[in-house]
Amino acid sequence: MSYESDSSEFERMSTKKLAILFGLAFFGAFMVIQMIQGFPLAELFTRQTVTEEVEVSLKNKDVCIVEPADRQPKDIHQCPYNKGDMLVVTYYEGNTRLESHRLK
Repeated sequence: MSYESDSSEFERMSTKKLAILFGLAFFGAFMVIQMIQGFPLAELFTRQTVTEEVEVSLKNKDVCIVEPADRQPKDIHQCPYNKGDMLVVTYYEGNTRLESHRLK
């Protein structure tokens, strides 16, 4: 007489196959979330660096505000510049953080 085992399909799978199955499920869920949100991680690899000349439009204590061509104000903390100084700034398109700044 032979009896069928009560063990589940997952119990009979090797650990390596379970790890691969989990990895594929995780990757699939990750891709579905990316598709729903419009692939926001793709912007990390395709974003453009912009360098331009801007004027310090406002200074309050140790914070300067500049407004580049993208019309998004960007601040510089512990700012050594004065209002009206011309700076060369570098930033990523669509980001409010400056990557670098220096006097022209």
